[in-house]
Parts: sequence; structure tokens; C-alpha cells
Amino acid sequence: MTDKLPFYSSCDVADALLTLKVPSAGYIPDIHLWSPQYKAGNTRVFGPAYTVKMVPVEDKESPKPEQHFVDAVPEGSVVCISQPSNLVNAVWGGLMTARAKKRGALGVVVDGRVRDLNEQREMEFPVFAKATSIMGAGNFTRPTTLNVPITMQPNPNHPAVTIHPGDYIVADADGVVVIPKDLLAQVEAQCKKSTAVDDQCMAALNAGEGIAETFKKYRG
Repeated sequence: MTDKLPFYSSCDVADALLTLKVPSAGYIPDIHLWSPQYKAGNTRVFGPAYTVKMVPVEDKESPKPEQHFVDAVPEGSVVCISQPSNLVNAVWGGLMTARAKKRGALGVVVDGRVRDLNEQREMEFPVFAKATSIMGAGNFTRPTTLNVPITMQPNPNHPAVTIHPGDYIVADADGVVVIPKDLLAQVEAQCKKSTAVDDQCMAALNAGEGIAETFKKYRG
């Protein structure tokens, strides 16, 4: 793992992935930061993905995990949960956060709903999700396979993003982006290059130069 990439924002990473021709720039739209604050603050999560696939509770064919999926969270990972679309229930709550923190999880990203926001915020746990719900999971969904590739598509107008176990997640107040694990070094190098250019642009704009001339000078 690089020790530099965490200093780059989700926007920086998405720009780098666009330059590297990664489909959809790894961006998962419409998933927002809910805890510790709602789309605000300096929270930034960076770490390898631990993936969880959920299925409707009436699904009797999909396998069941050997242990509760939160008990299997690896230390230093970001929990990534794929929830079936159009369900009203949450798949992550305060009790799961309490256990995940003890396991050393860095945060959770849910393509679906979460609940117990006050508990999440009291524990200062980074929670990224599409929406909230007051309904628990038991009557609606259950986990199936763990640490297998999952897809997230919270916005039907945006291509689905596949998350492989060990891919890197960058998530902050601006959004969530997935870095394929074999591109981490390239993404870091591109972020370093592009943010240096942006710093030059910002300095020029603060000095009173116009957008057009600044972009032409530094971005070419």
C-alpha cells in the first residue's frame, strides 16, 4: 500500500482514472457520506475493499456465509456492501459499526440503505450510503458470498462499477471512487502530476488571472 495516496481526494483520483482510461473513472454516483457528518468535514477513507453481497431474504438458492459478515471483516479494510435495488430496509446499523470498529474496519460503503445515524456519528465511524431507513435487514435481505467481486449501480443512468476484493476505495465528502488494485501506483503518479498543475492554476487565479489564460498556460 502506498503511504501517499490518502492525501489525494476522490476528485483527484477520479481525474487520474479518467486519464488512465478506466471505465467510468471508477466513480460510484449517488453514494454520500452520512457519518460522522453529512457530506461535510475532512473525513477521508482509503483502504482495500472487503466485499459483501446481499440477496433478498426469500432467496433460498444463494449460499450462506459460514460466519456473520461483520465478524469476518479484515483489519484495515473498507466494508463494501451490495444491496438488492428497490428495497426499503437498511443493511448496516449501529451494532454492526460497533463490531466493525473493534475489527479495525476503516469505514463502510453501502449501495443501499443504512440506519442508526446518531449511533454512527457518536462512534465517528465513516459511513457512505445511498440512503437511510428505519427498517432492519432481517425481514428483507441476508448476506450471501463474502470477498467476491460485487457490482454497485446506485444510479441506473451510470454504468455499474465492479469492486474486486483488495481494490482500493477512496471516499470523502465529494463521493466514492474505486481504484483497481493493479493501478494503484499509476493512479498515485497521475494524481501527483495533476494536483501540481491544479496548484499552479489556483495560485494564478488567486493572483487575478482569468480562467482561459490560466488553463491555456498550465493545462495546455
